Amino acid sequence: MHTMIFADCALDSTITKFNEPAESAELNPPQWPESVVVITSGMSDEEAQAELDKLQEDQVTVTDEMIDPDHTDNKRLVGNKYFVPTKHFSSERKAVFFEPREEPYKVDLQVGYYVQVAGLGASADGVVFADDGDNKRKGPYCPAYFNEKLKGLTTLDTFWRSAENFTNKTQDGQLWAVSQAAPIRRIHSVNDLNLNDGGAPASGGHIANAQVDGALIFGSQQQFCSRSVTVGDSGAINLGAWSNVFVDTVAPEHCLKAPATWTDQPFGADLSLETRPANWKVNWGKGTADQEGASTTVNVPKTTVEKCFVAVETVEDGSKKYFLHVPQPRIRSGDSLSPLGADLSGATDDRRPFENVYVARAEGEDDIDYDVARKINVALKQGKDVVLSPGIYHLSQSIEIANKDQVLLGIGMATLTAPPNGDPCIRVAAETEGVRIGGIMFAASKIKKGLFSPKTTAFIEFGKEGATDPGNPSNPGVLTDIFCRVGGDLDREVSTDVMVRIHQGNVIGDNLWLWRADHVELAVDEMPNFPEKNLDYHQVVMGECPGKTGLEVNGDNVVIHGLAVEHTEEDQVVWNGHDGQVYFYQCELPYDVDQNFGASNFVGFRVNGKNHQLGGAGVYCNFRDYNVLVKTGIIHPLAFDANVVINPFIVHLDNGGRIMTVVSDGFTYGGGPVYDKDHMICKYLPTRAEEEEHVSDKEEMEENTMVRQTSWGWISKKLSYIRGSRPSSPTGVADN
Repeated sequence: MHTMIFADCALDSTITKFNEPAESAELNPPQWPESVVVITSGMSDEEAQAELDKLQEDQVTVTDEMIDPDHTDNKRLVGNKYFVPTKHFSSERKAVFFEPREEPYKVDLQVGYYVQVAGLGASADGVVFADDGDNKRKGPYCPAYFNEKLKGLTTLDTFWRSAENFTNKTQDGQLWAVSQAAPIRRIHSVNDLNLNDGGAPASGGHIANAQVDGALIFGSQQQFCSRSVTVGDSGAINLGAWSNVFVDTVAPEHCLKAPATWTDQPFGADLSLETRPANWKVNWGKGTADQEGASTTVNVPKTTVEKCFVAVETVEDGSKKYFLHVPQPRIRSGDSLSPLGADLSGATDDRRPFENVYVARAEGEDDIDYDVARKINVALKQGKDVVLSPGIYHLSQSIEIANKDQVLLGIGMATLTAPPNGDPCIRVAAETEGVRIGGIMFAASKIKKGLFSPKTTAFIEFGKEGATDPGNPSNPGVLTDIFCRVGGDLDREVSTDVMVRIHQGNVIGDNLWLWRADHVELAVDEMPNFPEKNLDYHQVVMGECPGKTGLEVNGDNVVIHGLAVEHTEEDQVVWNGHDGQVYFYQCELPYDVDQNFGASNFVGFRVNGKNHQLGGAGVYCNFRDYNVLVKTGIIHPLAFDANVVINPFIVHLDNGGRIMTVVSDGFTYGGGPVYDKDHMICKYLPTRAEEEEHVSDKEEMEENTMVRQTSWGWISKKLSYIRGSRPSSPTGVADN
């Protein structure tokens, strides 16, 4: 066991020699830990399937008693087996690699929580999945879960997994029914790519660098971001529920189709990504003949950068060597930009041999390696790139990146737990261009600030606060598949101020989900505090898992394709830099706040900088505990310029309170459309009389809330709770 000591509220440890970075070349091939499963090219399909079966999640056979009798569609589930979400907050992390080979793999692999599946080919056609003759196969796939509490299928919590770098030739196509933090990228689906499973609820996700020869089917997805996707000439795009964002997407004429649930034909015969009215807006009138469907927002960026990945090659002596592929930026020139779509070849990638790549391990000698941050920093100072193997890394200090073009790549949902003194997990030095950070989860710690702790805590500090650092547009810094969470495990006192802070200019983000937990794991024998919600979790309440803001941007020319921020206690996003762009934004305001949130004018997205573009942004509310009235979802200096703030919307999901308007420039409130549970449309700031209508049921709601078991912070393992009273008026500001 390692010895831990505390000094100035910082976690330190004795230095261990396990997995020290080599003074010269690292091993190639690397010594992967047990959390990395490599399906080798020499395995038979039967041998490969036997290994993959060990990774499958639990299944249940659905009976009549397990389904909701009021939903007749669920009767089709009876007698069938479905996976169940038993590993929602598991500590396991896995990467499953497939070596390239000439013959396709004929296997099935359900991709569960905290699992990454990836081909090891230099191009996406290096690893192929196909049917076994007449026996259909799926390859890597993600179906909907059967939720025994909800008595049906759902993908609303299908988080924290990924699939990348392969070709799927199965007859039924690629199934990837997921929500946030579950990207699919660098893949070729020869047939359909289905992003929903039988219409099960789904909240949104991200697909990038993909070629789809069949139909790209969004189905029940509320929002979805498609970035650098190529749809084949005979393909189609079946839109989702509320909003679809297409960035750098190549698609044929006449490709847009209505969701399968609609019986009418709301689309014209010539509707396509390039010929439809520019950024046309939805009309969500329920059952009306002029229903147009989900809004589509199209953007052609100047620069895109693909995620780094691991590949293996057979070299001249017949041995297998690993390489870290670093795709080069694709920069479009001229005033009239055209989409480029997918790039699956890897032909222009910078191939870096693993002799100069340090493979970090979260555990050593059957124990947590509390010394791992020092070892990573030694490797980075040597000029090496770093691959984080699957596991949970308990950092005692920040990971410091100070060399240009360095890569820090996580595989298998590698998770960095923040240092307990408040220092960031990762700090990128000022004026350090071309840094790539990707494939990493971040988890909050219980912070014990010391004399030298930072004023503002964050998981990532990209650049130096207050420094003039324009970055390099030809060699941008890149954040890809960054998944942060404040809470989830048993400790409900974990916190951070901001999850990601970007101070450098010309940084590109691609798929960020920044999540303050709305639910966390139950302790042994602990009962749910909201049992009527039919969830096997403790619902986070005020005072637990505190986090103020998801993203703060201070650099100029920062671009993000695919951003989701949820449940933080103040502004979800604060954008201070100039000339920024965000295409696709999904936000859910916190469930557990009171009217202080509305009175403080906190919003889903706040822009303070100049010349900012925001496309396809949705802000949702579900104020569970109080009737909170929020004036607007988005504050933007050019809120009412439809060419700048494109297709924004708000959604009232459930419970009390409301976001009153969609957008504001800080002076005028308004904008539409609004979709809520009553299919109501609201375009302007309501009058005081209208506000009072929304709080008329306050007394009943407050009474119901107070009888629930509510904890105000995690006190001990024995679950000692401190009861607190709530303000009597949800429309007033509570006394502190």
